[in-house]
Formats: sequence, C-alpha cells, structure tokens
Amino acid sequence: MEFIRIENLFFRYSGTDETDNCDARYVINDLSLSVDKGEFVAILGHNGSGKSTVAKQLNALLMPDRGKVYIDGMDTSDESLTFDIRRKVGLVLQNPDNQLVASIVEEDVAFGPENLGIPPQEIRERVDDALKAVDMCDYRLKAPYKLSGGQKQRVAIAGIIAMRPDCIVLDEPTAMLDPKGRAEVMETITKLNKENGITVVMITHYMEEAVLADRVFVIDKGRLLTQGSPREVFSQVELLKRHRLDVPQATELCYKLRGCGIALDHLPLTEDECTEMLRGVLL
Repeated sequence: MEFIRIENLFFRYSGTDETDNCDARYVINDLSLSVDKGEFVAILGHNGSGKSTVAKQLNALLMPDRGKVYIDGMDTSDESLTFDIRRKVGLVLQNPDNQLVASIVEEDVAFGPENLGIPPQEIRERVDDALKAVDMCDYRLKAPYKLSGGQKQRVAIAGIIAMRPDCIVLDEPTAMLDPKGRAEVMETITKLNKENGITVVMITHYMEEAVLADRVFVIDKGRLLTQGSPREVFSQVELLKRHRLDVPQATELCYKLRGCGIALDHLPLTEDECTEMLRGVLL
C-alpha cells in the first residue's frame, strides 16, 4: 500500500530570484516518486542534488512551490494536517548532537512523547521499548555527551521511535560516524524495518548502505535520474559515473574485470557475493 507519494514536485529556497522562471533555479525540479508502506528505500545523489531537501519535504518542514507531497494520503501543504504528518513521519538528522536535548539518555528519548501529551505511564513504556529496539537499555541513565557517535545516533533514533511514527526519514545518519558506528546504526535501521515494519527512507552517500534497501532512487539536479532494486540501479555503472556517483566497491571491481575480458554473468553488490563469483571464475 502506498504511503508516500511525490507528484511533480518543484522547490526553491527563499532568496532565489523569483522573477527567473528557469528550471535550473529549482533545487527540486519536477520530481515524482512513491514509497510503499513498510518499504526500505535509499535516496542517492551527490552533494547539492536535492536529496536532503526531499527529506525535509516528507516531514512538512518544507512545502512544495509546485506539485504535491502526500503522506498516507495527507497533503503536506495543508497546514491543518502538519501535526498529524509529523506524528507519522519522524526525521533523524545527520548530526545527532542537534537532536539530543536532555542530560540523561532516557529523558532525551522521553522528550518527544512528552511534547505529544502522552500520559506518563505510557511514556515510560515507550521509552523502554524504544531503547530496547536500538539496543541502548544499558545506557539509559548515561549522559549523551559521554556516548560514542554511533551510540548517540541510536539514541536519536530511539527518540523518534518513542513517538511511534509509521515512517522514519534519515538524512545521512552515518555521515559523521566511524565504520563501527555506521555498522551499529545500519543494523538498527534494518531491524526496525524488517522486524517492526517501519517504513524507512534513508538519504545516504554510502553505496554499501544503499545495497541494504528494497529500492534505490538516484537524484541528480533535483530530478529523478533512475530507480529500481539495488541490483538494477548499480548495474548502470556508466550512467552513475557520468553523474559523478560511485557504485559499491565489489561492483566496481567486477565491472573493471569485465572490461578486461573476464566473463561475469552479473555485477555483485557485496564483498561476499564478489568473493563467491570470483572463486567460481578463477578456480
């Protein structure tokens, strides 16, 4: 069932010359896409492509200049629906320090439900459930500033989970983390999607993370360049490289080997898949 629908979206930030009707002035330029309920999608694009702007449109932080954005059938441009939309779609920012507001982890996770007017007993249950979902129960009485980057991001995600959204939008949630922290956060995101059925929209520039998604959207200059399963998208190596985008390292290696004349049936997405493929070819 469709949960997110973007129809012919145009958007430009204030300060752009309003008398200039050139489409190049738009950050988002006639973008259309849809996401089903319970789906995990990744949105890729180089810096300035408009992907973070799309994230803010899904939470009604930004409104379309032209076109429509619908969240579970609700029009984001209808200000009377903004509160309901934000209860359905939680937004996790790139820097967790921008979302942590309390001096104790469990108080921080409780902040969102408190602002929704949830009764105290239910808040207690939500906080416990959220910390359990991100495997941070042992840190509930810790100070957030003492946590690692990956742990902080998991607390930020817990704060969104405690608000019980149907969808979580993550704007480059691992960009500031080391490999261990990235792995922790991605494990949490995948678990929330697969086990809890939460719709996930993840903005990322790490191709190995996008491989974990059900579908991938690639945005360039505010337009949809291509979409499909990770295998369908990353098989288009030439197209992605023309638009200054990378592919997973395993895909890149086998693409170059294929260019050297080695016969490969398809391009792998992961290191394990690449290892198995090369073992079959070389042994």
